[in-house]
Amino acid sequence: MTKSLSINSANHARWLRICAFIVSMAMLGASLPANIPRADSSALGKLSLALQQELNGVTDLVWADSSSQKVRTIIQTNGPVSSLLVTAIGLLGGSVVRQFSSINGLLAELPTSSLLTLAARPDVERMTADHLVQQSASHLEEATGADSVRSYNALFRTFNGLDGTGIGIAVLDSGLMSGHSSFDNLLGLSRVVASRDIVSSNTRLALMEDLLGLTAPILSGNRDGYGHGSHVAGAAAGRSAGSGNSRGFMGVAPNAHLIDVRVLDGRGLGQVSDVIAGIDWALANRLLFNIRVMNLSLGAASTESYLTDPLCRSVRKAVASGVTVVVSAGNFGLTADGLERYGSITAPGNDPTVITVGSANTQQTDSRADETINHFSSRGPTRSYSVDSNNAKRHDNLLKPDLVAPGNRVIAAESNGAWLAREYPQLHTTGSGEKAFMQLSGSSIASGVVAGAVALLLQKNPGLTPPLVKAILQYTAQQLPDANISQQGAGLLNLEGAARLAGALRQDVALSLALGLIRVGDNLLRAGQSMPTPVSNVNGQNFTWGGYIFAGGSHILAGGELFRRFQAIYNPALVWVRDSVTINGSPVTSGRLLTSGVINANVIAHQYGVFTRGAALAAGIASGQGVTITQGVTLVDGVAVSDGIAMGQGMTLAEGMTLAEGMTLAEGMTLAEGMTLAEGMTLAESYNLGEP
Repeated sequence: MTKSLSINSANHARWLRICAFIVSMAMLGASLPANIPRADSSALGKLSLALQQELNGVTDLVWADSSSQKVRTIIQTNGPVSSLLVTAIGLLGGSVVRQFSSINGLLAELPTSSLLTLAARPDVERMTADHLVQQSASHLEEATGADSVRSYNALFRTFNGLDGTGIGIAVLDSGLMSGHSSFDNLLGLSRVVASRDIVSSNTRLALMEDLLGLTAPILSGNRDGYGHGSHVAGAAAGRSAGSGNSRGFMGVAPNAHLIDVRVLDGRGLGQVSDVIAGIDWALANRLLFNIRVMNLSLGAASTESYLTDPLCRSVRKAVASGVTVVVSAGNFGLTADGLERYGSITAPGNDPTVITVGSANTQQTDSRADETINHFSSRGPTRSYSVDSNNAKRHDNLLKPDLVAPGNRVIAAESNGAWLAREYPQLHTTGSGEKAFMQLSGSSIASGVVAGAVALLLQKNPGLTPPLVKAILQYTAQQLPDANISQQGAGLLNLEGAARLAGALRQDVALSLALGLIRVGDNLLRAGQSMPTPVSNVNGQNFTWGGYIFAGGSHILAGGELFRRFQAIYNPALVWVRDSVTINGSPVTSGRLLTSGVINANVIAHQYGVFTRGAALAAGIASGQGVTITQGVTLVDGVAVSDGIAMGQGMTLAEGMTLAEGMTLAEGMTLAEGMTLAEGMTLAESYNLGEP
């Protein structure tokens, strides 16, 4: 049985204009300025590819104004922004638009002719184009195992167990319809405790959309004019128990507080600077609203390495501050020709410190036996890159996603009058007004599910650090049949097991770390606790945990010793990628990262690399094929992921996800398996909405 989804002619025409725009940008390729003097080569190396293209006269980009010959660029500095730099920008005919706090840098509007002059300053580290980003007992409760960690009293509308109470989830998205019934608390008051609108002040974005015929005013009384943010928040923390025979559409953490940070507009678009400003605001207010979780169901298609990408740097600052950041992997798992696309993770999902989430298909059943990876879900490894002094690309090649969660035909809050619901009425499921619900698919929704799961773990154990949360989720994940680690990460979200493991650990880890009272090798288990049995029963199905984690995206570690003793990798300010270790960006050259007894599972994955099946990896660990670390050594290169990745028939490798360096409709909006909106911008007059 199929349903037809038609696109009206006016809307189709507008999307065709965007298609033409995207194609024109993609045709720019990687052309570099032809007339740059050799003396300026060092300054040129500080410019992102898009800014280098701009020097060749490319002006049809959202961050470039052809009429004034100015560009908007994120300038990252060596140390805090100085007044001398601000003065220099003014003398060059530019202006400061916004200064950031989560990174050393600012957003400036500059004459194109001044780019190299400013880049030549010693206090300027990197200049990047201001890219576009886009939103990338209920079924969810049973499919994730949330019903294993709580019960619901329908008479009194209360929960017994884990429901996210006291935890704040910041949703950086298209806004939240705070008056939706799904966001009510027990007293009928909204759990949206704070709201901040960032994107509305972005006049350049509004001008670009107006030129493309994409005007979408904010709805009166409803901050979510697009509808994406409310749906993601509903998957994370919606509260709809249903009535009678209705199962309702309960989210994963239905009593968590929500903080609405609007960084995408009424068409699901924003710019990197909007997102960074949203992160700045959330960090400045994290103590006031107990923001422990930050969800970014959005993505930007940047080729820039996570090391210098400003959005990646911003989320790393958030993680180092103690906020667990959950990010969607992207919806670029298939090419327009139907080939499986590896290396398709978008930014900031390519950063090693965040939890990057891919999308699994539950087949609309509560059983854990039939889950598969959605075809559209982005695959690893990350293909963002830096360019060395010999002009050779150095790809990051990090293992991503970190795990997968339900992200196909998930039913959650429908924002009243939102663009998605108006243009695609077939998405509407039931109800109206403040009690309307619709279904969406995509890694965006899966990310919201994991954000809710993180809130439950932090309610269970408030002392968990962000990397410890990630390790727990990965270690307890279920292995999907025939899925490799670049498709499923460490496996499918398993809340039952994750909650048990979180409950067995000390509840003072974060505080002790902040006070310098915990060291590598110290006991990590609570008094009287031992490692839980690594088997879960969810909906009558028993399965063994995967038992491994990704460390820094380049090391696979395993074994119960990971959680019996404190490991240096659980410090949220520490980043360990291959043989590089930094704390808050500063290199670390001595000290133990791991205790003896941890298993190096890289050796098991060596033969097949990024195509190693998760089940085979878990089986190899269980049979003792991994190497047990005996002296607490610092590991080096980890899993070998070379540029010459051998691709099989029907597969392709993306090159940094460059739809267009200056503009990307990154996350796309996947409406159902096999039918996407803005995924590669390949729209037709109609689509078939097939059954899963």
